[in-house]
Amino acid sequence: MQTAGQRLWNLCCSLKLAIVLASLATLLAIFGSLVIYAHPTVFGDLDQHTLATWWRQTGSRQLEQTWWMPLLGLLALLLAVNTFCCLLEWLRHLRHRWRKLGEYLIHAGFVLVSLGFLVGHLYGFRIDRAQVFEGELFPISPWPGHYLRLERFEPRFGEQGQPLDMYNDLSLLRGEERLVRQVARINHPLQYAGLVVVPLSFGRQAQGFRVFQPGKGNLLLRRGSRLETGTGAVLHVEAFLPDAVKGADGRVRQRSGRLEDPAMLLRLERPDGEIWRGWYWLRSPLPYPLVSAGIRFWPVEPIFASYSLLTINYDPGINLALTGAVLLLAGTALTLVSYYRKRRIGDHPLLD
Repeated sequence: MQTAGQRLWNLCCSLKLAIVLASLATLLAIFGSLVIYAHPTVFGDLDQHTLATWWRQTGSRQLEQTWWMPLLGLLALLLAVNTFCCLLEWLRHLRHRWRKLGEYLIHAGFVLVSLGFLVGHLYGFRIDRAQVFEGELFPISPWPGHYLRLERFEPRFGEQGQPLDMYNDLSLLRGEERLVRQVARINHPLQYAGLVVVPLSFGRQAQGFRVFQPGKGNLLLRRGSRLETGTGAVLHVEAFLPDAVKGADGRVRQRSGRLEDPAMLLRLERPDGEIWRGWYWLRSPLPYPLVSAGIRFWPVEPIFASYSLLTINYDPGINLALTGAVLLLAGTALTLVSYYRKRRIGDHPLLD
């Protein structure tokens, strides 16, 4: 008589259980695909984040439309456990079942692909449409201390002016240490230790303004610029927005990337230690604290810089998934070869 543990193990290895789980997961996935199509406002950015991040930010707040996703995940997890138990059962009787090697390579591949998917979406990240300017550092916020720098950007155009390719000379830095430098272009991303950087598009955007100051002539003011005055005061440019808008809460935000209503966030440090900080709209007169400090300048023309739009993905489960995919292909090929070989020699199972 079987013990409770043996009955539970047989259930975990059951082919019938696998059929039930796979059927339920398939039906639920079909239902979910219809829900996704019917609610684009909820699921529209699903492919722009890892599943864990999207669920925290959106999915958990829209349970009326997303309730099926945790259930589908549970069914997929149970199916992976069932497949893993079948694999262990086969390994226990390897001498008697070695002819089914192809089938169990498929089992192992499915388990590894499932594990890779889980690891990637729990511990990976995705930054969609990151705007990286030529010559500037872009902090990879989920990876503290790591930066991308666009060393050089060169778009390629056809004879009629249509864009053909874009060459992004990228460096990945950890602090001051350069980890890798590689040219990324369409269908040739930068890859390093699970990090994949894919070029999407490019453009030009105002990054500051050329101004005229009496006695000094034309000066460039952009984020990070420093302007010293004859009175000992120092003016710092902390931020520049090409199209700024002030919200109802008093905060200034960027409305678009077009040059419409530019503004600079300035910080004035006086010799006596007093500090003034505020926004200066370039279509308006200089703020009074600047004028009173003896600072005078007039905007002349905008400064434009090229930028590249990149998708930055980090998937720590990619090697697991790749190994699983190789096992799936090998197992499928071996199973097909075995099937046609048995068919050719007339090797059929005996049925009572």
